[in-house]
Amino acid sequence: MPGRTTRGMRSFWDEAAQRNAMFYVDTSLGYDDPDPEAFLAGGRRIADIALDETKATPPGHGLAVEIGSGLGRICAALSETFEKVVGFDISAEMVRQAEELVNRPNVEFRHGNGVSLTGVDDATADFVLTFTVFQHAPRRSIIRANIHEAARVLRDGGVFAVQWNATPGPIRWRAHRIKMGLLGRLGRADAKGRDVPQFLGSRVPLGAMDRMLADAGFIRVGLAEPDSLFTWAWAVRRR
Repeated sequence: MPGRTTRGMRSFWDEAAQRNAMFYVDTSLGYDDPDPEAFLAGGRRIADIALDETKATPPGHGLAVEIGSGLGRICAALSETFEKVVGFDISAEMVRQAEELVNRPNVEFRHGNGVSLTGVDDATADFVLTFTVFQHAPRRSIIRANIHEAARVLRDGGVFAVQWNATPGPIRWRAHRIKMGLLGRLGRADAKGRDVPQFLGSRVPLGAMDRMLADAGFIRVGLAEPDSLFTWAWAVRRR
């Protein structure tokens, strides 16, 4: 259920979207002058990775859902493959800007609560994707809730493509978070606000992710970039 943590996430990402939405969606872009063409091209590259047929193949091309759709660049790319695409984001400001940037008849953006895919019926989706979202979730419980929602909306054989932070070394990661928080309290906070829990997020080892996927009714069938900040897994829903 949404609570204080998800309210903090909503506040952070609303402010980030107001400051510089493209940069906070893709921090590899320049902060002062992000390139819109490069930004949208990045969405196509991510969609191509997620739809890699050597990892898993969705059972159909009806409905695709993105968890944490930001400005909608991946949804735009997915709309070329699927009949309908629905993107959820916890930030109302991100949703507003996405609707301006991506004007496609088969793409819909919804303001979500960060833990559910309300409005998508059970067992109706062929494909669910999430990219650079779980790595910013302050608590694993938020990740777990979204995995169960992905399982709920996917039909039998549906594919879940998930990217997350699986870097090794919990002590090192925890120390990094403590250091960033201390610098903030000493008045040396990151000027772009990337030193808060809503950005630093959580790391989830592969074993823990596999257990969460299995508990929700998934079978992992593909893996890329293990033990990294950009680990990918492909899982198939079995009902």
